Amino acid sequence: MEKICIPPAVKNELFIKGWHYPSAVQLRKARFLEIAELKNRMLADAFTKELDEGESQVIALALETNPGLILLDEITVRMTAESYQIPFTGSIGCLVEAKRNRIISEIRPLLDEMRIKAGFWINPKLYQKILHDNNE
Repeated sequence: MEKICIPPAVKNELFIKGWHYPSAVQLRKARFLEIAELKNRMLADAFTKELDEGESQVIALALETNPGLILLDEITVRMTAESYQIPFTGSIGCLVEAKRNRIISEIRPLLDEMRIKAGFWINPKLYQKILHDNNE
């Protein structure tokens, strides 16, 4: 399995601020998750004018390492990634890919849990389109 690299600020968001989420407990045990230190902190700091610390570090790390794909959900950080031609997907894209690869059998229960428990906002029309496109 390939590694998923996260910068220190994302580690903080996941394991300190998000300690109470069940997924954070599972991720602490994950062998595929790797903390990647930034080589150029000034680059990350430059992005903090428009993005939060975690998002800034993700973009800076992507520019340093040229990953195959990064995970982004917020529109402002997606626009920044696009401007630097950094390939990305979002949480919903991960769910669709997981279903396509038979890692999960349904998207709806996980998407509903994200919406209800984590406050993940999704446009109702997009929600219906995702379910329809994935035969749910």
